Amino acid sequence: MNFLSFTFAIFLLISLFVYYTAPKRFQWMVLLAANTFFYACSGIGNLAFILFSSLITFFGAKFISDLNSSLKARKAELSKEDFKLEKKRVQGKKRLLLLGMLVLNVGILFYLKYWRVLVGSKTLLLPLGISYYTLSTISYFMDIYNGKYERESNFFKYFVFVSFFPQLLLGPINRYNQTGFQLREERKFDFENIKHGFMLILYGSLKKYLVADMLVHHVSTIFDGAYANYPGCLLVTGILMYAVYQYADFSGGTDLVLGIAELFGIKMAQNFRQPYFSTSLANFWQRWHISLGGWMRDYIFYPFALTKGMQNLSKWCTNHLGKHFGRTLPACIANILVFMLVGVWHGPELHFFVWGLYNGLVIALSDILKPLFEKVNAALHVNEKSRGWHIFQIVRTFIIVNIGWYFDRIVDVPKSFAYLRNTFTRFGNPLMLASKDYMNQILGNISDFQSHIVLIALGSLIIFVVSVLKENKIDVYASIQKKNIALRWLAYYVPLILIILSLSFSAGDTGFMYAQY
Repeated sequence: MNFLSFTFAIFLLISLFVYYTAPKRFQWMVLLAANTFFYACSGIGNLAFILFSSLITFFGAKFISDLNSSLKARKAELSKEDFKLEKKRVQGKKRLLLLGMLVLNVGILFYLKYWRVLVGSKTLLLPLGISYYTLSTISYFMDIYNGKYERESNFFKYFVFVSFFPQLLLGPINRYNQTGFQLREERKFDFENIKHGFMLILYGSLKKYLVADMLVHHVSTIFDGAYANYPGCLLVTGILMYAVYQYADFSGGTDLVLGIAELFGIKMAQNFRQPYFSTSLANFWQRWHISLGGWMRDYIFYPFALTKGMQNLSKWCTNHLGKHFGRTLPACIANILVFMLVGVWHGPELHFFVWGLYNGLVIALSDILKPLFEKVNAALHVNEKSRGWHIFQIVRTFIIVNIGWYFDRIVDVPKSFAYLRNTFTRFGNPLMLASKDYMNQILGNISDFQSHIVLIALGSLIIFVVSVLKENKIDVYASIQKKNIALRWLAYYVPLILIILSLSFSAGDTGFMYAQY
């Protein structure tokens, strides 16, 4: 069921009506029914996978919690030595449960998402949202394992969290102690939530329809054909269009998800924070797909960096290479591992792995070489607090990110390297892009692109202005609500008119890019 379809709109209205008119103690049951119906629409057989993942982690967490409670209860009756032995035995059982949970959960994901590619089979279809709900269920189990909060005692309430329909298509990867607790609460109808949710849906639709869906065909025309010896100026134009498309598609979809959840009074995790204003690649990944980055940090980066092996490496580096290497090298290795896993999470294709490795290596090298950069800046008398330096960092990071997009977008790795070579060694004359005959050869009917570019530019300008305001800590929604009625309605109607206008030019809804991950 597509978020931007008439069928979904009817489903959403009915769900909201029943949710707010039902007795409040039954609201979570309404969500349970809505989630199950929504997921069943993607394929009734897919319910088996999400139920299996939920059952594994729910009952696994229950066993972990019971083991912890039993150990705590026996502490007073056991001697100090016996308690240590009992604690060691319990830890062994917990580790066995953890291993079993990971093997089953990750095993299903690996089989469905990767095995079909490895064996050359195209017959298996991915259950809706499997990459997202798998990470959410693992995080719940890990949090109970680490004693972060009390487990949920009602499986069906837990399943409401796992299957919450707005998050299934694109995430974000929610945590139970943030989103799950909200889903259990009783909620009154709040018109402010409806207004704010509608604004998020409208803004997300503008990004998706007015920008992403208008750009996707032109990006594909440049990069998806057989290798062509395109000049660097055309390739840079294509990558810049891809950078705008990908952001508009994914962040627009996330806005839709957050807006739909807001209609039910649920505040979900943010996934974007003006990533193209980042001052370093590490900062970029703290702002882009925030929930995935946070998941990797908490459940991969820190556990790996704090292993005995990494701690021993840190001590050795400190003694032989200095404090800087001792402090940063284990983190650099952990970062490379994390980004390789992020690449693999996107898909089994080689270009995703190369893209992840590129990001991990750049971040690792920037950390290792930080003292050298600081010395160079000092020698050049760079004022690191100046606006000019801040702008330079943003531009530098934008270039580094876009080099990475070559490996993300161009699925043939040798082709991506060839296009990178052309970008730097055969840039060509940018004025050729103004030639209608030349662009007709590349993009087909250039008049279509010319009509699209006006709408794309308007949509991109709105996104840019909103991003600048947010970057300067301005609450755009709150600011709009303080304006007079004419300006408030303008803020609603201008995006709506532009969205409707874009539907006359685009090839229709292309789906969400990140839904396939």
